[in-house]
Amino acid sequence: MPIHLKIGKNDLAKKVVTVGDPNRASLLANSLLDYPKLINENRGLLSYTGTYKGERISIVTHGIGMPSALIVFEELVSLGAKAIIRFGTSGSLKEQVKIGDIVIAESAGHFNSSAIRQYFDDIIPPNGFSFDLINTLVDNFKRSDFNFHVGPIISSDAFYSESKDLALKLSRLGFFAIEMECAGLAMIGWLRGLKTGCVLYVTNHLLRNGEEMLDSAQINKKMVSVATNIFDALTNFAV
Repeated sequence: MPIHLKIGKNDLAKKVVTVGDPNRASLLANSLLDYPKLINENRGLLSYTGTYKGERISIVTHGIGMPSALIVFEELVSLGAKAIIRFGTSGSLKEQVKIGDIVIAESAGHFNSSAIRQYFDDIIPPNGFSFDLINTLVDNFKRSDFNFHVGPIISSDAFYSESKDLALKLSRLGFFAIEMECAGLAMIGWLRGLKTGCVLYVTNHLLRNGEEMLDSAQINKKMVSVATNIFDALTNFAV
């Protein structure tokens, strides 16, 4: 059994949605899953397994930042996960990416993260997500009411270091949004033979100094409907 996720191997579904916030894991499990079962609460990494439209799916908390998330991703692989989608929030780095929009990441850069560097030393890994899973997500969001974008995002290790100058630089470099864990998931995906994807709900705009930021109540109103599209994609995806 893994050290941090006290999950029995048969309790984890092959298809997993991961989130940073344990409260969000509970919200999604109780809103979307039939017969949700709490399968882990060790270290506050609340995790559930249930069924969605007859498909077995797990929802697992990975915490904040790549060091925490990488531990969870590795342990999920050891428990038999075959496809993982990170579902989280992000800050926009493009004028056309508005608050309330969705970003489906095609790849994830990072700031030479020490967590990723520990795996590869001086080699820079290709942090792209699974093409077939990205396509499945895009097909589902095309049928939704959400405005969505597909492009590169960047993962940051230091939330409070993000400034408008940095946001402008990242925007000029072509990144659509910034968050904290997706690059780690992409790296684990191709390293361990895992299907991966990343769907981000935009809650603030860094080009505007983040003054327009949705609060948790506003975010939670939308997270269930966004997650519905992710779960629909997983039911149509073969692993």
